[in-house]
Amino acid sequence: MFRGNKPVLILPAILAVVMLFGGYQFLQGSEAITNEELQDVIELELETTKTERGVEIAANWDWTVMPAEGLYGEDYIGIVIMERETMTPRTDIEIEEALLELLYADRTIEQSEGTVVENGIIFPFSNKIVEHESYGNVGRLRVNVTGEEIEGEDVVLTFLHTWTEHAPLEKTDALLSSPTFTGAANVPHWDLRISHKEE
Repeated sequence: MFRGNKPVLILPAILAVVMLFGGYQFLQGSEAITNEELQDVIELELETTKTERGVEIAANWDWTVMPAEGLYGEDYIGIVIMERETMTPRTDIEIEEALLELLYADRTIEQSEGTVVENGIIFPFSNKIVEHESYGNVGRLRVNVTGEEIEGEDVVLTFLHTWTEHAPLEKTDALLSSPTFTGAANVPHWDLRISHKEE
């Protein structure tokens, strides 16, 4: 009675088993990433262009995944011009223009002009989700720096990521090498430092 219909009965069962196994394998392979692991997947790019009076700096970043714990706190980017011979930050440069923008779906949702400090500039920006819009995971910045004998290779950018609500960063060192948060200890963070890519 079912002899002629066996393929019709067997094929859906095989397909169901394959889909079940494939779905399980997909879920096993797509583990959630933590905030600590973001430094391994962030796409961070830095470009510099020589100008008559100094250098124009452009950077952008994108996290290809979102952390399982969500977005909290503030992140920071510091820009420093290094002295080539001593590899110490220069303090004789001037910041003419500076703007950081957070993006969502190619739309600007937050801006910062940064804080100029003795050895460079520090940009704070939000890490949060507001009405399904994520802040901090995609952004770009532009900075014009003037000074004598500045080359693209002298530019150093530091990205400092935190993932808890915390007191503000004490904005004194644009290298962000030993971050201090006002009245707070043990704020979890990592930093990623890159140098120029000259055009």
